[in-house]
Amino acid sequence: MKKVISTIISVVIMLCLSLTAFAEPELQTPSDDDISVCYLYTDKISGTLSITNKAATCKSTVRGISGTTTKIVITQTLQKKNGSSWTKYGSWTKTFNSWYAIYSNSKESLSNGTYRVKTVAKVYKGSAYETVTAYSKTVSC
Repeated sequence: MKKVISTIISVVIMLCLSLTAFAEPELQTPSDDDISVCYLYTDKISGTLSITNKAATCKSTVRGISGTTTKIVITQTLQKKNGSSWTKYGSWTKTFNSWYAIYSNSKESLSNGTYRVKTVAKVYKGSAYETVTAYSKTVSC
């Protein structure tokens, strides 16, 4: 009887130790790609920039929530780095009466430098809205 109780106690201790080992996962510092902000009407926002032969192609994509989002207003700004700040090099605005929007523009005859696209979207549900912003990766020419 003592041997059976001893065996049961050993098994219980091993199970507890095993569960403890799995209860504390290794902590890692999240990257920017791992962090996401929760919005009421917006599912995803992104901006991309490509430059070829001193001509920029700017693309902004905003995905709202189907059945919730009613309108998206995108302001897309091409920015050029000036020291430690960014200056406006071109800007466009368009309204989409949809829950999903892709907006593309181009700008030619760029001067040498580093550029990015800033996408600011007002994402609506009826008359209520939220403002979300995204920046593209930088591109130099």
